[in-house]
Amino acid sequence: MGKHFLVTIGDDPDVFYGVGFIQHFFDAKDLVRITLFHIAPQPPAVWPEELSYETKTELEKQAGRIEDKGRAALAAARDVLVRRGFPPSGVEEKFVFGSFPRSGHLVLEGEYGDYDAVVLGQRGFAGLSAFLDRGVGVAIMRESFDFPLWVCRFPDYARSGVLACVDGSNAALRVVEHVGAMLKGETRHAVTLCHVRRPGSDGPGDSAAILTRAAEVLSTHGIAAERIATRELVAENAAQAVLAEAEAGRFAVVAAGRTGQGRGRAPFGNLSRAFFGSVSDVLFHQLAGAVLWVCR
Repeated sequence: MGKHFLVTIGDDPDVFYGVGFIQHFFDAKDLVRITLFHIAPQPPAVWPEELSYETKTELEKQAGRIEDKGRAALAAARDVLVRRGFPPSGVEEKFVFGSFPRSGHLVLEGEYGDYDAVVLGQRGFAGLSAFLDRGVGVAIMRESFDFPLWVCRFPDYARSGVLACVDGSNAALRVVEHVGAMLKGETRHAVTLCHVRRPGSDGPGDSAAILTRAAEVLSTHGIAAERIATRELVAENAAQAVLAEAEAGRFAVVAAGRTGQGRGRAPFGNLSRAFFGSVSDVLFHQLAGAVLWVCR
């Protein structure tokens, strides 16, 4: 079975970070399908009393220029992928005009489009971050946002491997399932399962049980034992420990559950943290170099 990704595309070909990550991370390109998705801003609204033949014509011209720019960006991204070896039949383009906030259109497309993941570049990250910080539609997103989200903020394409964070929660096991499914057909990337415990909390035996269960999940997806490593960290701040580990190990991906054990400690009013969970929220805003995979 192939992997189908929705990849957001902005206007600037120099910052196609989602496209860049996928082309460098996946070697089995024939197993990958990509839908390139550009959400263009609607032309400015005009009051009915201001509408005339001239204003209508100008609005149509402006909409045409916006669409031409967006479709040119889609074509440029497609060309990059095809030149990198992705089958032309597996790369689709989708253009829509979206009202503000445009991230709402992204969520709807991701939810109902049956994608294995929604891939955000820097522009998509900024839009979703602002969307959450304003609190627009957060209640809807908490209930409906079930698809895996990949956040590509300044990825380092020389990195490899996946650091998968596990804490014994169902969300963490789902992200391990996702990692296993995404690495099917790939042989270059190893997986390090990482459990962070606080000093004086659970003991090494509890950490071992959590890591063993996660390794079993990877094995069901055909990930060989020699490609699976485990790492136990002891730290007061789990998020900062994961960030340091990701940098030290030069991992291409950090994978985390969206609603892990830290969610209940989110302070009231911090909508982004309430939505993601405390650890994944920090990773969402601070992780760079590695790409963040978040699953609910």
